[in-house]
Amino acid sequence: MAVFADGGKMASKPYASSGAYINRMSDFCKGCAYDVKKKTGLEACPFNYLYWAFLIQNQSHLDKNPRMVMPYRTLAKWSSDKKRSYSNDAGTFLDSLTNRHASKGRTHEE
Repeated sequence: MAVFADGGKMASKPYASSGAYINRMSDFCKGCAYDVKKKTGLEACPFNYLYWAFLIQNQSHLDKNPRMVMPYRTLAKWSSDKKRSYSNDAGTFLDSLTNRHASKGRTHEE
């Protein structure tokens, strides 16, 4: 996602992936407390819902990109409730990171 922070000047699509891709292409998932096969919920791999929430949030900017056809075709089949579930889980997870950081006496400005 960060690789596409320049709006596509250096890369033609965001380099983002779900937990399934990370699990398939690396050994980072070994011993992880999260379940890479679960897509949402407390036990789900955060990369799963973060990936889809990123695509949902940035759809108006990315859905015209020919390299993004497949994921947006998948998203088109999802119900509004399913999209909301992924977005809510992503928001909850990201908020928990902020809250952990703040609880140690730090702020985003540091």
